[in-house]
Amino acid sequence: MTENKTEQKSARKVLIAMDGSKHALFAFEWYAKNVYKETDNVIMAYCAEYNINVPMLLASPVAVANIVEQHEEAVLKVFKKLDEIANRYKIKHTLERIERPHRPGEAIVKAAHQQNIDLIITGTRGLGTIRRTILGSVSDYIIHHARVPVIVCKHGDHI
Repeated sequence: MTENKTEQKSARKVLIAMDGSKHALFAFEWYAKNVYKETDNVIMAYCAEYNINVPMLLASPVAVANIVEQHEEAVLKVFKKLDEIANRYKIKHTLERIERPHRPGEAIVKAAHQQNIDLIITGTRGLGTIRRTILGSVSDYIIHHARVPVIVCKHGDHI
């Protein structure tokens, strides 16, 4: 007896960690050329970080407001750049800003878990062993803590 099974195309949920760097852009392009499927639900996640420290918070409210405004403008520029590259490859996507109460790697893993992501794509800056040990590595964190497959794309500068 033969069963007539119809293959159903299921959409993968793919989170691409983007920070606007050449390493992240390389990872996106690698994904677009080598892994992308038209059925993919692509989320380009930008982990925005405010560079405000305690002395800045003690400054005048106007100074803090200016810093926040400059940060928001920078985020919009990154989003425009991400939109342009995705559109160049004709990839349907959503842009998502991940707020960071945590380090970027933690925020990306948390977002992936909350959204039931099937695959994470990230770049790597190619830090040396000592710098990676001291500073930590976003891609290392994602690899070791994500509950789904992770593809780390190494830029040609570090191959």
